[in-house]
Amino acid sequence: MIKVIFLFRFRADMEKEDVRRWWLNEHGAIALKNLGMKRYVQNHFVAPVDAEHAEARLGFDGCVEVWFEDLDAYERTLASPEWKALEDDGPNGLDMTSLMGGFVNEHVMRWDAAPDQRPYTSALAPEAYGPGGRASSMNDPGLSSDDDRAES
Repeated sequence: MIKVIFLFRFRADMEKEDVRRWWLNEHGAIALKNLGMKRYVQNHFVAPVDAEHAEARLGFDGCVEVWFEDLDAYERTLASPEWKALEDDGPNGLDMTSLMGGFVNEHVMRWDAAPDQRPYTSALAPEAYGPGGRASSMNDPGLSSDDDRAES
């Protein structure tokens, strides 16, 4: 199995929540047309951890994890019209100059979930988004408390 991770920032001229919505729905639907991918996981960064634990803060707005059966499947997928459509859609929400990608070796050091009880959404996600699927100011410094009340 081959695993690739792509990191990126959102376009600066767009609201982060608008980009998250586009990424999850429109862009995600295009990604899923790439049948050579065995697994596709979107990771939406919703808040930085304290600077005490990560001094550089958040340099990216998200990342995707993509699994392929082997290197041939990876190369076939990236040469496909479906992947071209995915790349062509990227600038609709992503700052393509920030896009980084790399092959990774994943070493799972702990996985406490039972095989049939794996979480597919992180514990933070429901709390990070307030009413209407919008991030609360607690988790998105770009939103004021007035923005939170407007969504209620």
